[in-house]
Amino acid sequence: MSRLLRVELRRLWARQITRWACVGILALVVLSGAATYLSAPPPSDQEVADAQERFAADQEVWEKEGEQQVAACEADAEAQGSTPADWGCDQLAPRLDWYLPPTQTFVPDAAQQAMMFGDEAPSTGDDATAAAVEEIRASVWNGWSGLASVDDLAVLLLLVALVVGVSFVTAEINSGSLGMWLTFEPRRQRVYWSKVVAAAVGTVPLVLVGFALLVGASYAVYASFGTLGDLTGAVWLEVAAFTGRLLAAGVVLAALGVALGTLLKHAAAAVVLVGVVAWACLAFAFTIGEAQRWLPTTALSAWLQGGLVFTTERCTPNADGVFECVPVDHVVTTAQGGLTLAALAALVTLLAVLVFRRRDVS
Repeated sequence: MSRLLRVELRRLWARQITRWACVGILALVVLSGAATYLSAPPPSDQEVADAQERFAADQEVWEKEGEQQVAACEADAEAQGSTPADWGCDQLAPRLDWYLPPTQTFVPDAAQQAMMFGDEAPSTGDDATAAAVEEIRASVWNGWSGLASVDDLAVLLLLVALVVGVSFVTAEINSGSLGMWLTFEPRRQRVYWSKVVAAAVGTVPLVLVGFALLVGASYAVYASFGTLGDLTGAVWLEVAAFTGRLLAAGVVLAALGVALGTLLKHAAAAVVLVGVVAWACLAFAFTIGEAQRWLPTTALSAWLQGGLVFTTERCTPNADGVFECVPVDHVVTTAQGGLTLAALAALVTLLAVLVFRRRDVS
């Protein structure tokens, strides 16, 4: 088996698709760094000066009319049966950050988290679920930040692993070299598993180096602007944990690519199938309610981000018989997402092994 694995690894890295994958990853890093550089600069000196001028003018008005504005807000809130806090009557005083354009940082801060999710509490009656929702939303992979952008781009690295795995098999099937190889090594299961392991192991450097370059480029841009945010050791530990989960997902996607290539025999068909499934999951997830927790796209996001929150609507009739709908938050844990992905890959791989044992590949 080790001899077969060494041969397959050499084949994998000798293929043009693998080399083009390296070029594609480098291009992705360059484009990502350029986009970050253009979108992440802090306010200019002129913008800060203009903001301070507007703030000073409104602060002067507030000192004269602030008490009346608060009193009017409290009166309106009471008239509507609400509390002054619900209407934000204690937050009417002008603040300098209102007049400045939003500044993105490498690590999200509390203001950025609030911008993404708002100040509302999780919509669930379960205390444990509510705590999980708060923890997931407070993750460095959520919010408006450089790390959250890197998280989104990391999925493209997994797509590279999938495409390399698919092409690794389909190219040999369509060229006839796989049938010739089976005349030298007739034990088909050994051949299949050597290709799976080679694809999984061989794509690890692509995913690992690609992600390291994405993080490094984003870090360098934000460091040059002095907008890294609260970058602590705990954040780097989370980056390391994410890297481990990303590599595991890359291994699974590469193995899945080999299985799909074996079943469909054409790279384009396998890639299109994956694209259609991903599009359908994203487009119609809301229509299946809580069952969307079992979708592969949901599982992948939950595994990578350390948990995922999705929202459905619960509609019940009130005392008058009129249906009222309220949002309800649901949590998909990291473990559930990982097990769902592993189960899907195992199922498709088992089917591919059965087909490979019987199918004529000459």
